[in-house]
Amino acid sequence: MGVEYFESDSVRLIPKVGPVVQTSLLKLGLDTLHNVLEWYPRHYLDASHPTPLDSLPIGQLVTIKGTIQNSKQIRLRGKISSIVEATIGDDTAELRLRWFNQPFMLQKLVVGSEWLCIGQVSIGKGSQAMINPLLEVEARILPVYAQTAGVTSKSLREYTRWSLEHVTLDSAYELPEEIRVSEQLLSRVEALRCLHRPETMQDVEIGRQTAGFAEAFWFFVRSSASRSMTSTERATPIPIDPEYLHQLTELLPFSLTDGQKRSLWEIVQDMAKNQPMTRLLNGEVGSGKTAVAGIAAAAVAKAGYRTVLLAPTAILALQHTESLAKLLGPMGITVGCWTAKRKDNLEQANLIIGTHALLQEGVVLPKIGLVIIDEQHRFGVRQRQLLRERGVGEVPHLLSMTATPIPRSLALALFSDLKMSVIPQKPADRLPVETRVVHQPQRVVMHERILVELAQGHQAFVICPLIEEGEIDSSSSLQEGKKVTQEVERLRRENPEYGAIGMLHGRMKEAEKRAVMEQMAAGEIQVLVATSVVEVGIDIPTATVMVIEGAERFGLSQLHQFRGRVGRSDLPSYCFLCPSIRSPGIERRLNVLVDHQSGFEIAEQDLAERGPGDLGGLVQSGLPEFKTISLGDFSYLRHVKEIVANYLIEHPEFLERYKKLSAISLE
Repeated sequence: MGVEYFESDSVRLIPKVGPVVQTSLLKLGLDTLHNVLEWYPRHYLDASHPTPLDSLPIGQLVTIKGTIQNSKQIRLRGKISSIVEATIGDDTAELRLRWFNQPFMLQKLVVGSEWLCIGQVSIGKGSQAMINPLLEVEARILPVYAQTAGVTSKSLREYTRWSLEHVTLDSAYELPEEIRVSEQLLSRVEALRCLHRPETMQDVEIGRQTAGFAEAFWFFVRSSASRSMTSTERATPIPIDPEYLHQLTELLPFSLTDGQKRSLWEIVQDMAKNQPMTRLLNGEVGSGKTAVAGIAAAAVAKAGYRTVLLAPTAILALQHTESLAKLLGPMGITVGCWTAKRKDNLEQANLIIGTHALLQEGVVLPKIGLVIIDEQHRFGVRQRQLLRERGVGEVPHLLSMTATPIPRSLALALFSDLKMSVIPQKPADRLPVETRVVHQPQRVVMHERILVELAQGHQAFVICPLIEEGEIDSSSSLQEGKKVTQEVERLRRENPEYGAIGMLHGRMKEAEKRAVMEQMAAGEIQVLVATSVVEVGIDIPTATVMVIEGAERFGLSQLHQFRGRVGRSDLPSYCFLCPSIRSPGIERRLNVLVDHQSGFEIAEQDLAERGPGDLGGLVQSGLPEFKTISLGDFSYLRHVKEIVANYLIEHPEFLERYKKLSAISLE
């Protein structure tokens, strides 16, 4: 009798997955066989119809098939230590193949062996060549997966194939049969085979339809389950004191906008009830959501209760601590911070700000009246439950904040039961950020503008898609963008007049990142080169220039987030979008940022353009991470939501059974 494998089992059970590969898989969130099976391909390469070598288009992704005529390795010194070169031929012509720093390829390129090669053909020194092509044996449709350093798309194809062949699928993830039949969908095992091992592009289509419906179905079931749980819970009412609110706003060093005033009033009205508030504070970049949350925390303190604010990173937690302590100090509100590195005495703190270390370390937090969750891609059901277990008393009210504006049409399609407060405008002293698309000829003008701003004591950000040489960009396996380390070296070498140039990326230790941001805030760094780690929560009022390299690699909403790191004062500010590829489609998409300052309008455009599984900068906006359907398809989401609602009315036992499933958590 063979070994039986289950979806909850570790990825270590997959052959050739040792501790090192397991660590790399964890970077993708793949810790169980279930997660591997649910790691759907980003797109597909149709290698079933190779292109003859005498008719290859330049610069386009193609599949060729031929026999190796010769091969050799050229050893060099420097970053490129070796080049493997081969010639492949078919009945029509021959083509040169080249691989950089991949000496192991020579063992595969045996003269007379037949290969499929997938890549782009370029022209250099008068001849055509395919650089770093993928090698395959079978002429078939190849799934392409998001990957990371140490885990290639090819290895992920092997892991998913093994999982399909050996794992016993959990029936808990299967759609109800009557819905599957009425919607003409596949069983889960059939859908997974179509997605991971398709024979035709029609297989891919029906597999995506089934997986997409399932994602939306379980999302709405989870929403219904969490709603039914909170509907029977009771919270401590926080009494409204209009006079006290007026006194608080009078102590502010600025005037609240109409959107801030309206949102604050909606929040305090909700907290006055004995039913737990679940509200999303949705606003523009720099619209003042944190100030509204701070005043709400002060109102909670006046009633004798505490507020907990959860931030996604230690940098953001520390920044909130400093800014809210300064803002709320004159109101008599004390602020404490709790992260992995900083642990204040929380006994006297009215507002406790921290990372998820607060939840993980068993901190006792009595009399919690309000939980604020900043920049999370869930609405905090699980976090609120954990905080209730850690503390004493009834269920706290919940306020989630997001800096990625969610279009109202999408909010209604997903969360018609969720209360939403919107701050549509920025403070009156904020100027529009002048935004330009910059190609090579315009870089001189961009450089001059940077020099002018730096000469005035202002600062600049430069965003790069990747961190360092050799890193694999999970958004594309066939292109490379500017790396942070390379860009820092280049700027220091070519532009010493820029002054101090710093570096910030996600692989740095928290202490290193904090030190860099403290230097930036103190004006000791003039230009900060970073990855998307600066997307949210970085507030440097003297930063007036944002340069985004490889701009075509980011979603519109994420680009808008980057742009929001400048223009945070009354100083004129500039955003330069620098694509690494020039095409009419890229130009049209980036010009949306040039033409629009409103994050809500940009989000509408972003959702309309994104394909399935391409959330990019939206993943921290309170939106579900659908892999196979587009968030822009409002009518389809409403259709699935209606099906779920009707099914749960007819089958109330299904919801109760779902709540008890340990395999599907209510996050």
